[in-house]
Amino acid sequence: MTIKKKDILIIGHKGASAIAPENTLKAFMKAIELKADMVEFDIHKTKDGEIVIIHDSDTLSTTGVQGLIKDMTLEEIKKLNAGEGEKIPTLLELIKVAKEKVGLQIEIKSSGLLEKLIKLLKEENLVNTSIVSCFAFDELVKLKNLEPKLKLGFLLPAELVRVSQIKRKILKAIDKKFYAIHPHYNIADKEIVDFAHDNNLKVNVWTVNDKDVMERLIELGVDGIFTDDISMANELLGRVA
Repeated sequence: MTIKKKDILIIGHKGASAIAPENTLKAFMKAIELKADMVEFDIHKTKDGEIVIIHDSDTLSTTGVQGLIKDMTLEEIKKLNAGEGEKIPTLLELIKVAKEKVGLQIEIKSSGLLEKLIKLLKEENLVNTSIVSCFAFDELVKLKNLEPKLKLGFLLPAELVRVSQIKRKILKAIDKKFYAIHPHYNIADKEIVDFAHDNNLKVNVWTVNDKDVMERLIELGVDGIFTDDISMANELLGRVA
């Protein structure tokens, strides 16, 4: 499988987080301006059942205010400053900004939200164009059973250093007919990329902000690159924002 440069997805990690507060509407709009193919973001569920976009389960690192998302209502969360006056957005708010402009790469970070997520993606006609990823294999299997059409990406951590371990994970993704594996860039080498491709899995690599590393991954023929620096990815792939 030969991946052409023009076909490699640029996936804005937490939006254009190099130039705007991560996981905010401002960061996502900047990613759209820079012509990212997709935006990556993390989702959690509030006390009153809303899906919000924030990396951690706690609001402290994002807002400076301590609080668990699962114990807070959306109204309480909306009072917090996520940087530069931005608020923690809901998934629906992002969809309104992003629809038909940029693809969604959704990482599940908390339990109990799969049904609501699928319902929202169906209502907004985004099932076929979105990718949903998670480190928890069982959550992805549940998603697959609930909505077989969803494209699923199995996240692989940097700590997986032995090729045999990585291949075992990939075999699980193959068995369940997932769409992709999402390995940390440290563990993405030619053997792993080729093994995934030979088994009809895409390879989207996270999170790459170093020019030399990005060039190496492009040469390996990965399908997508998560990055905070969308401008650098555009430059290396010969695209103009």
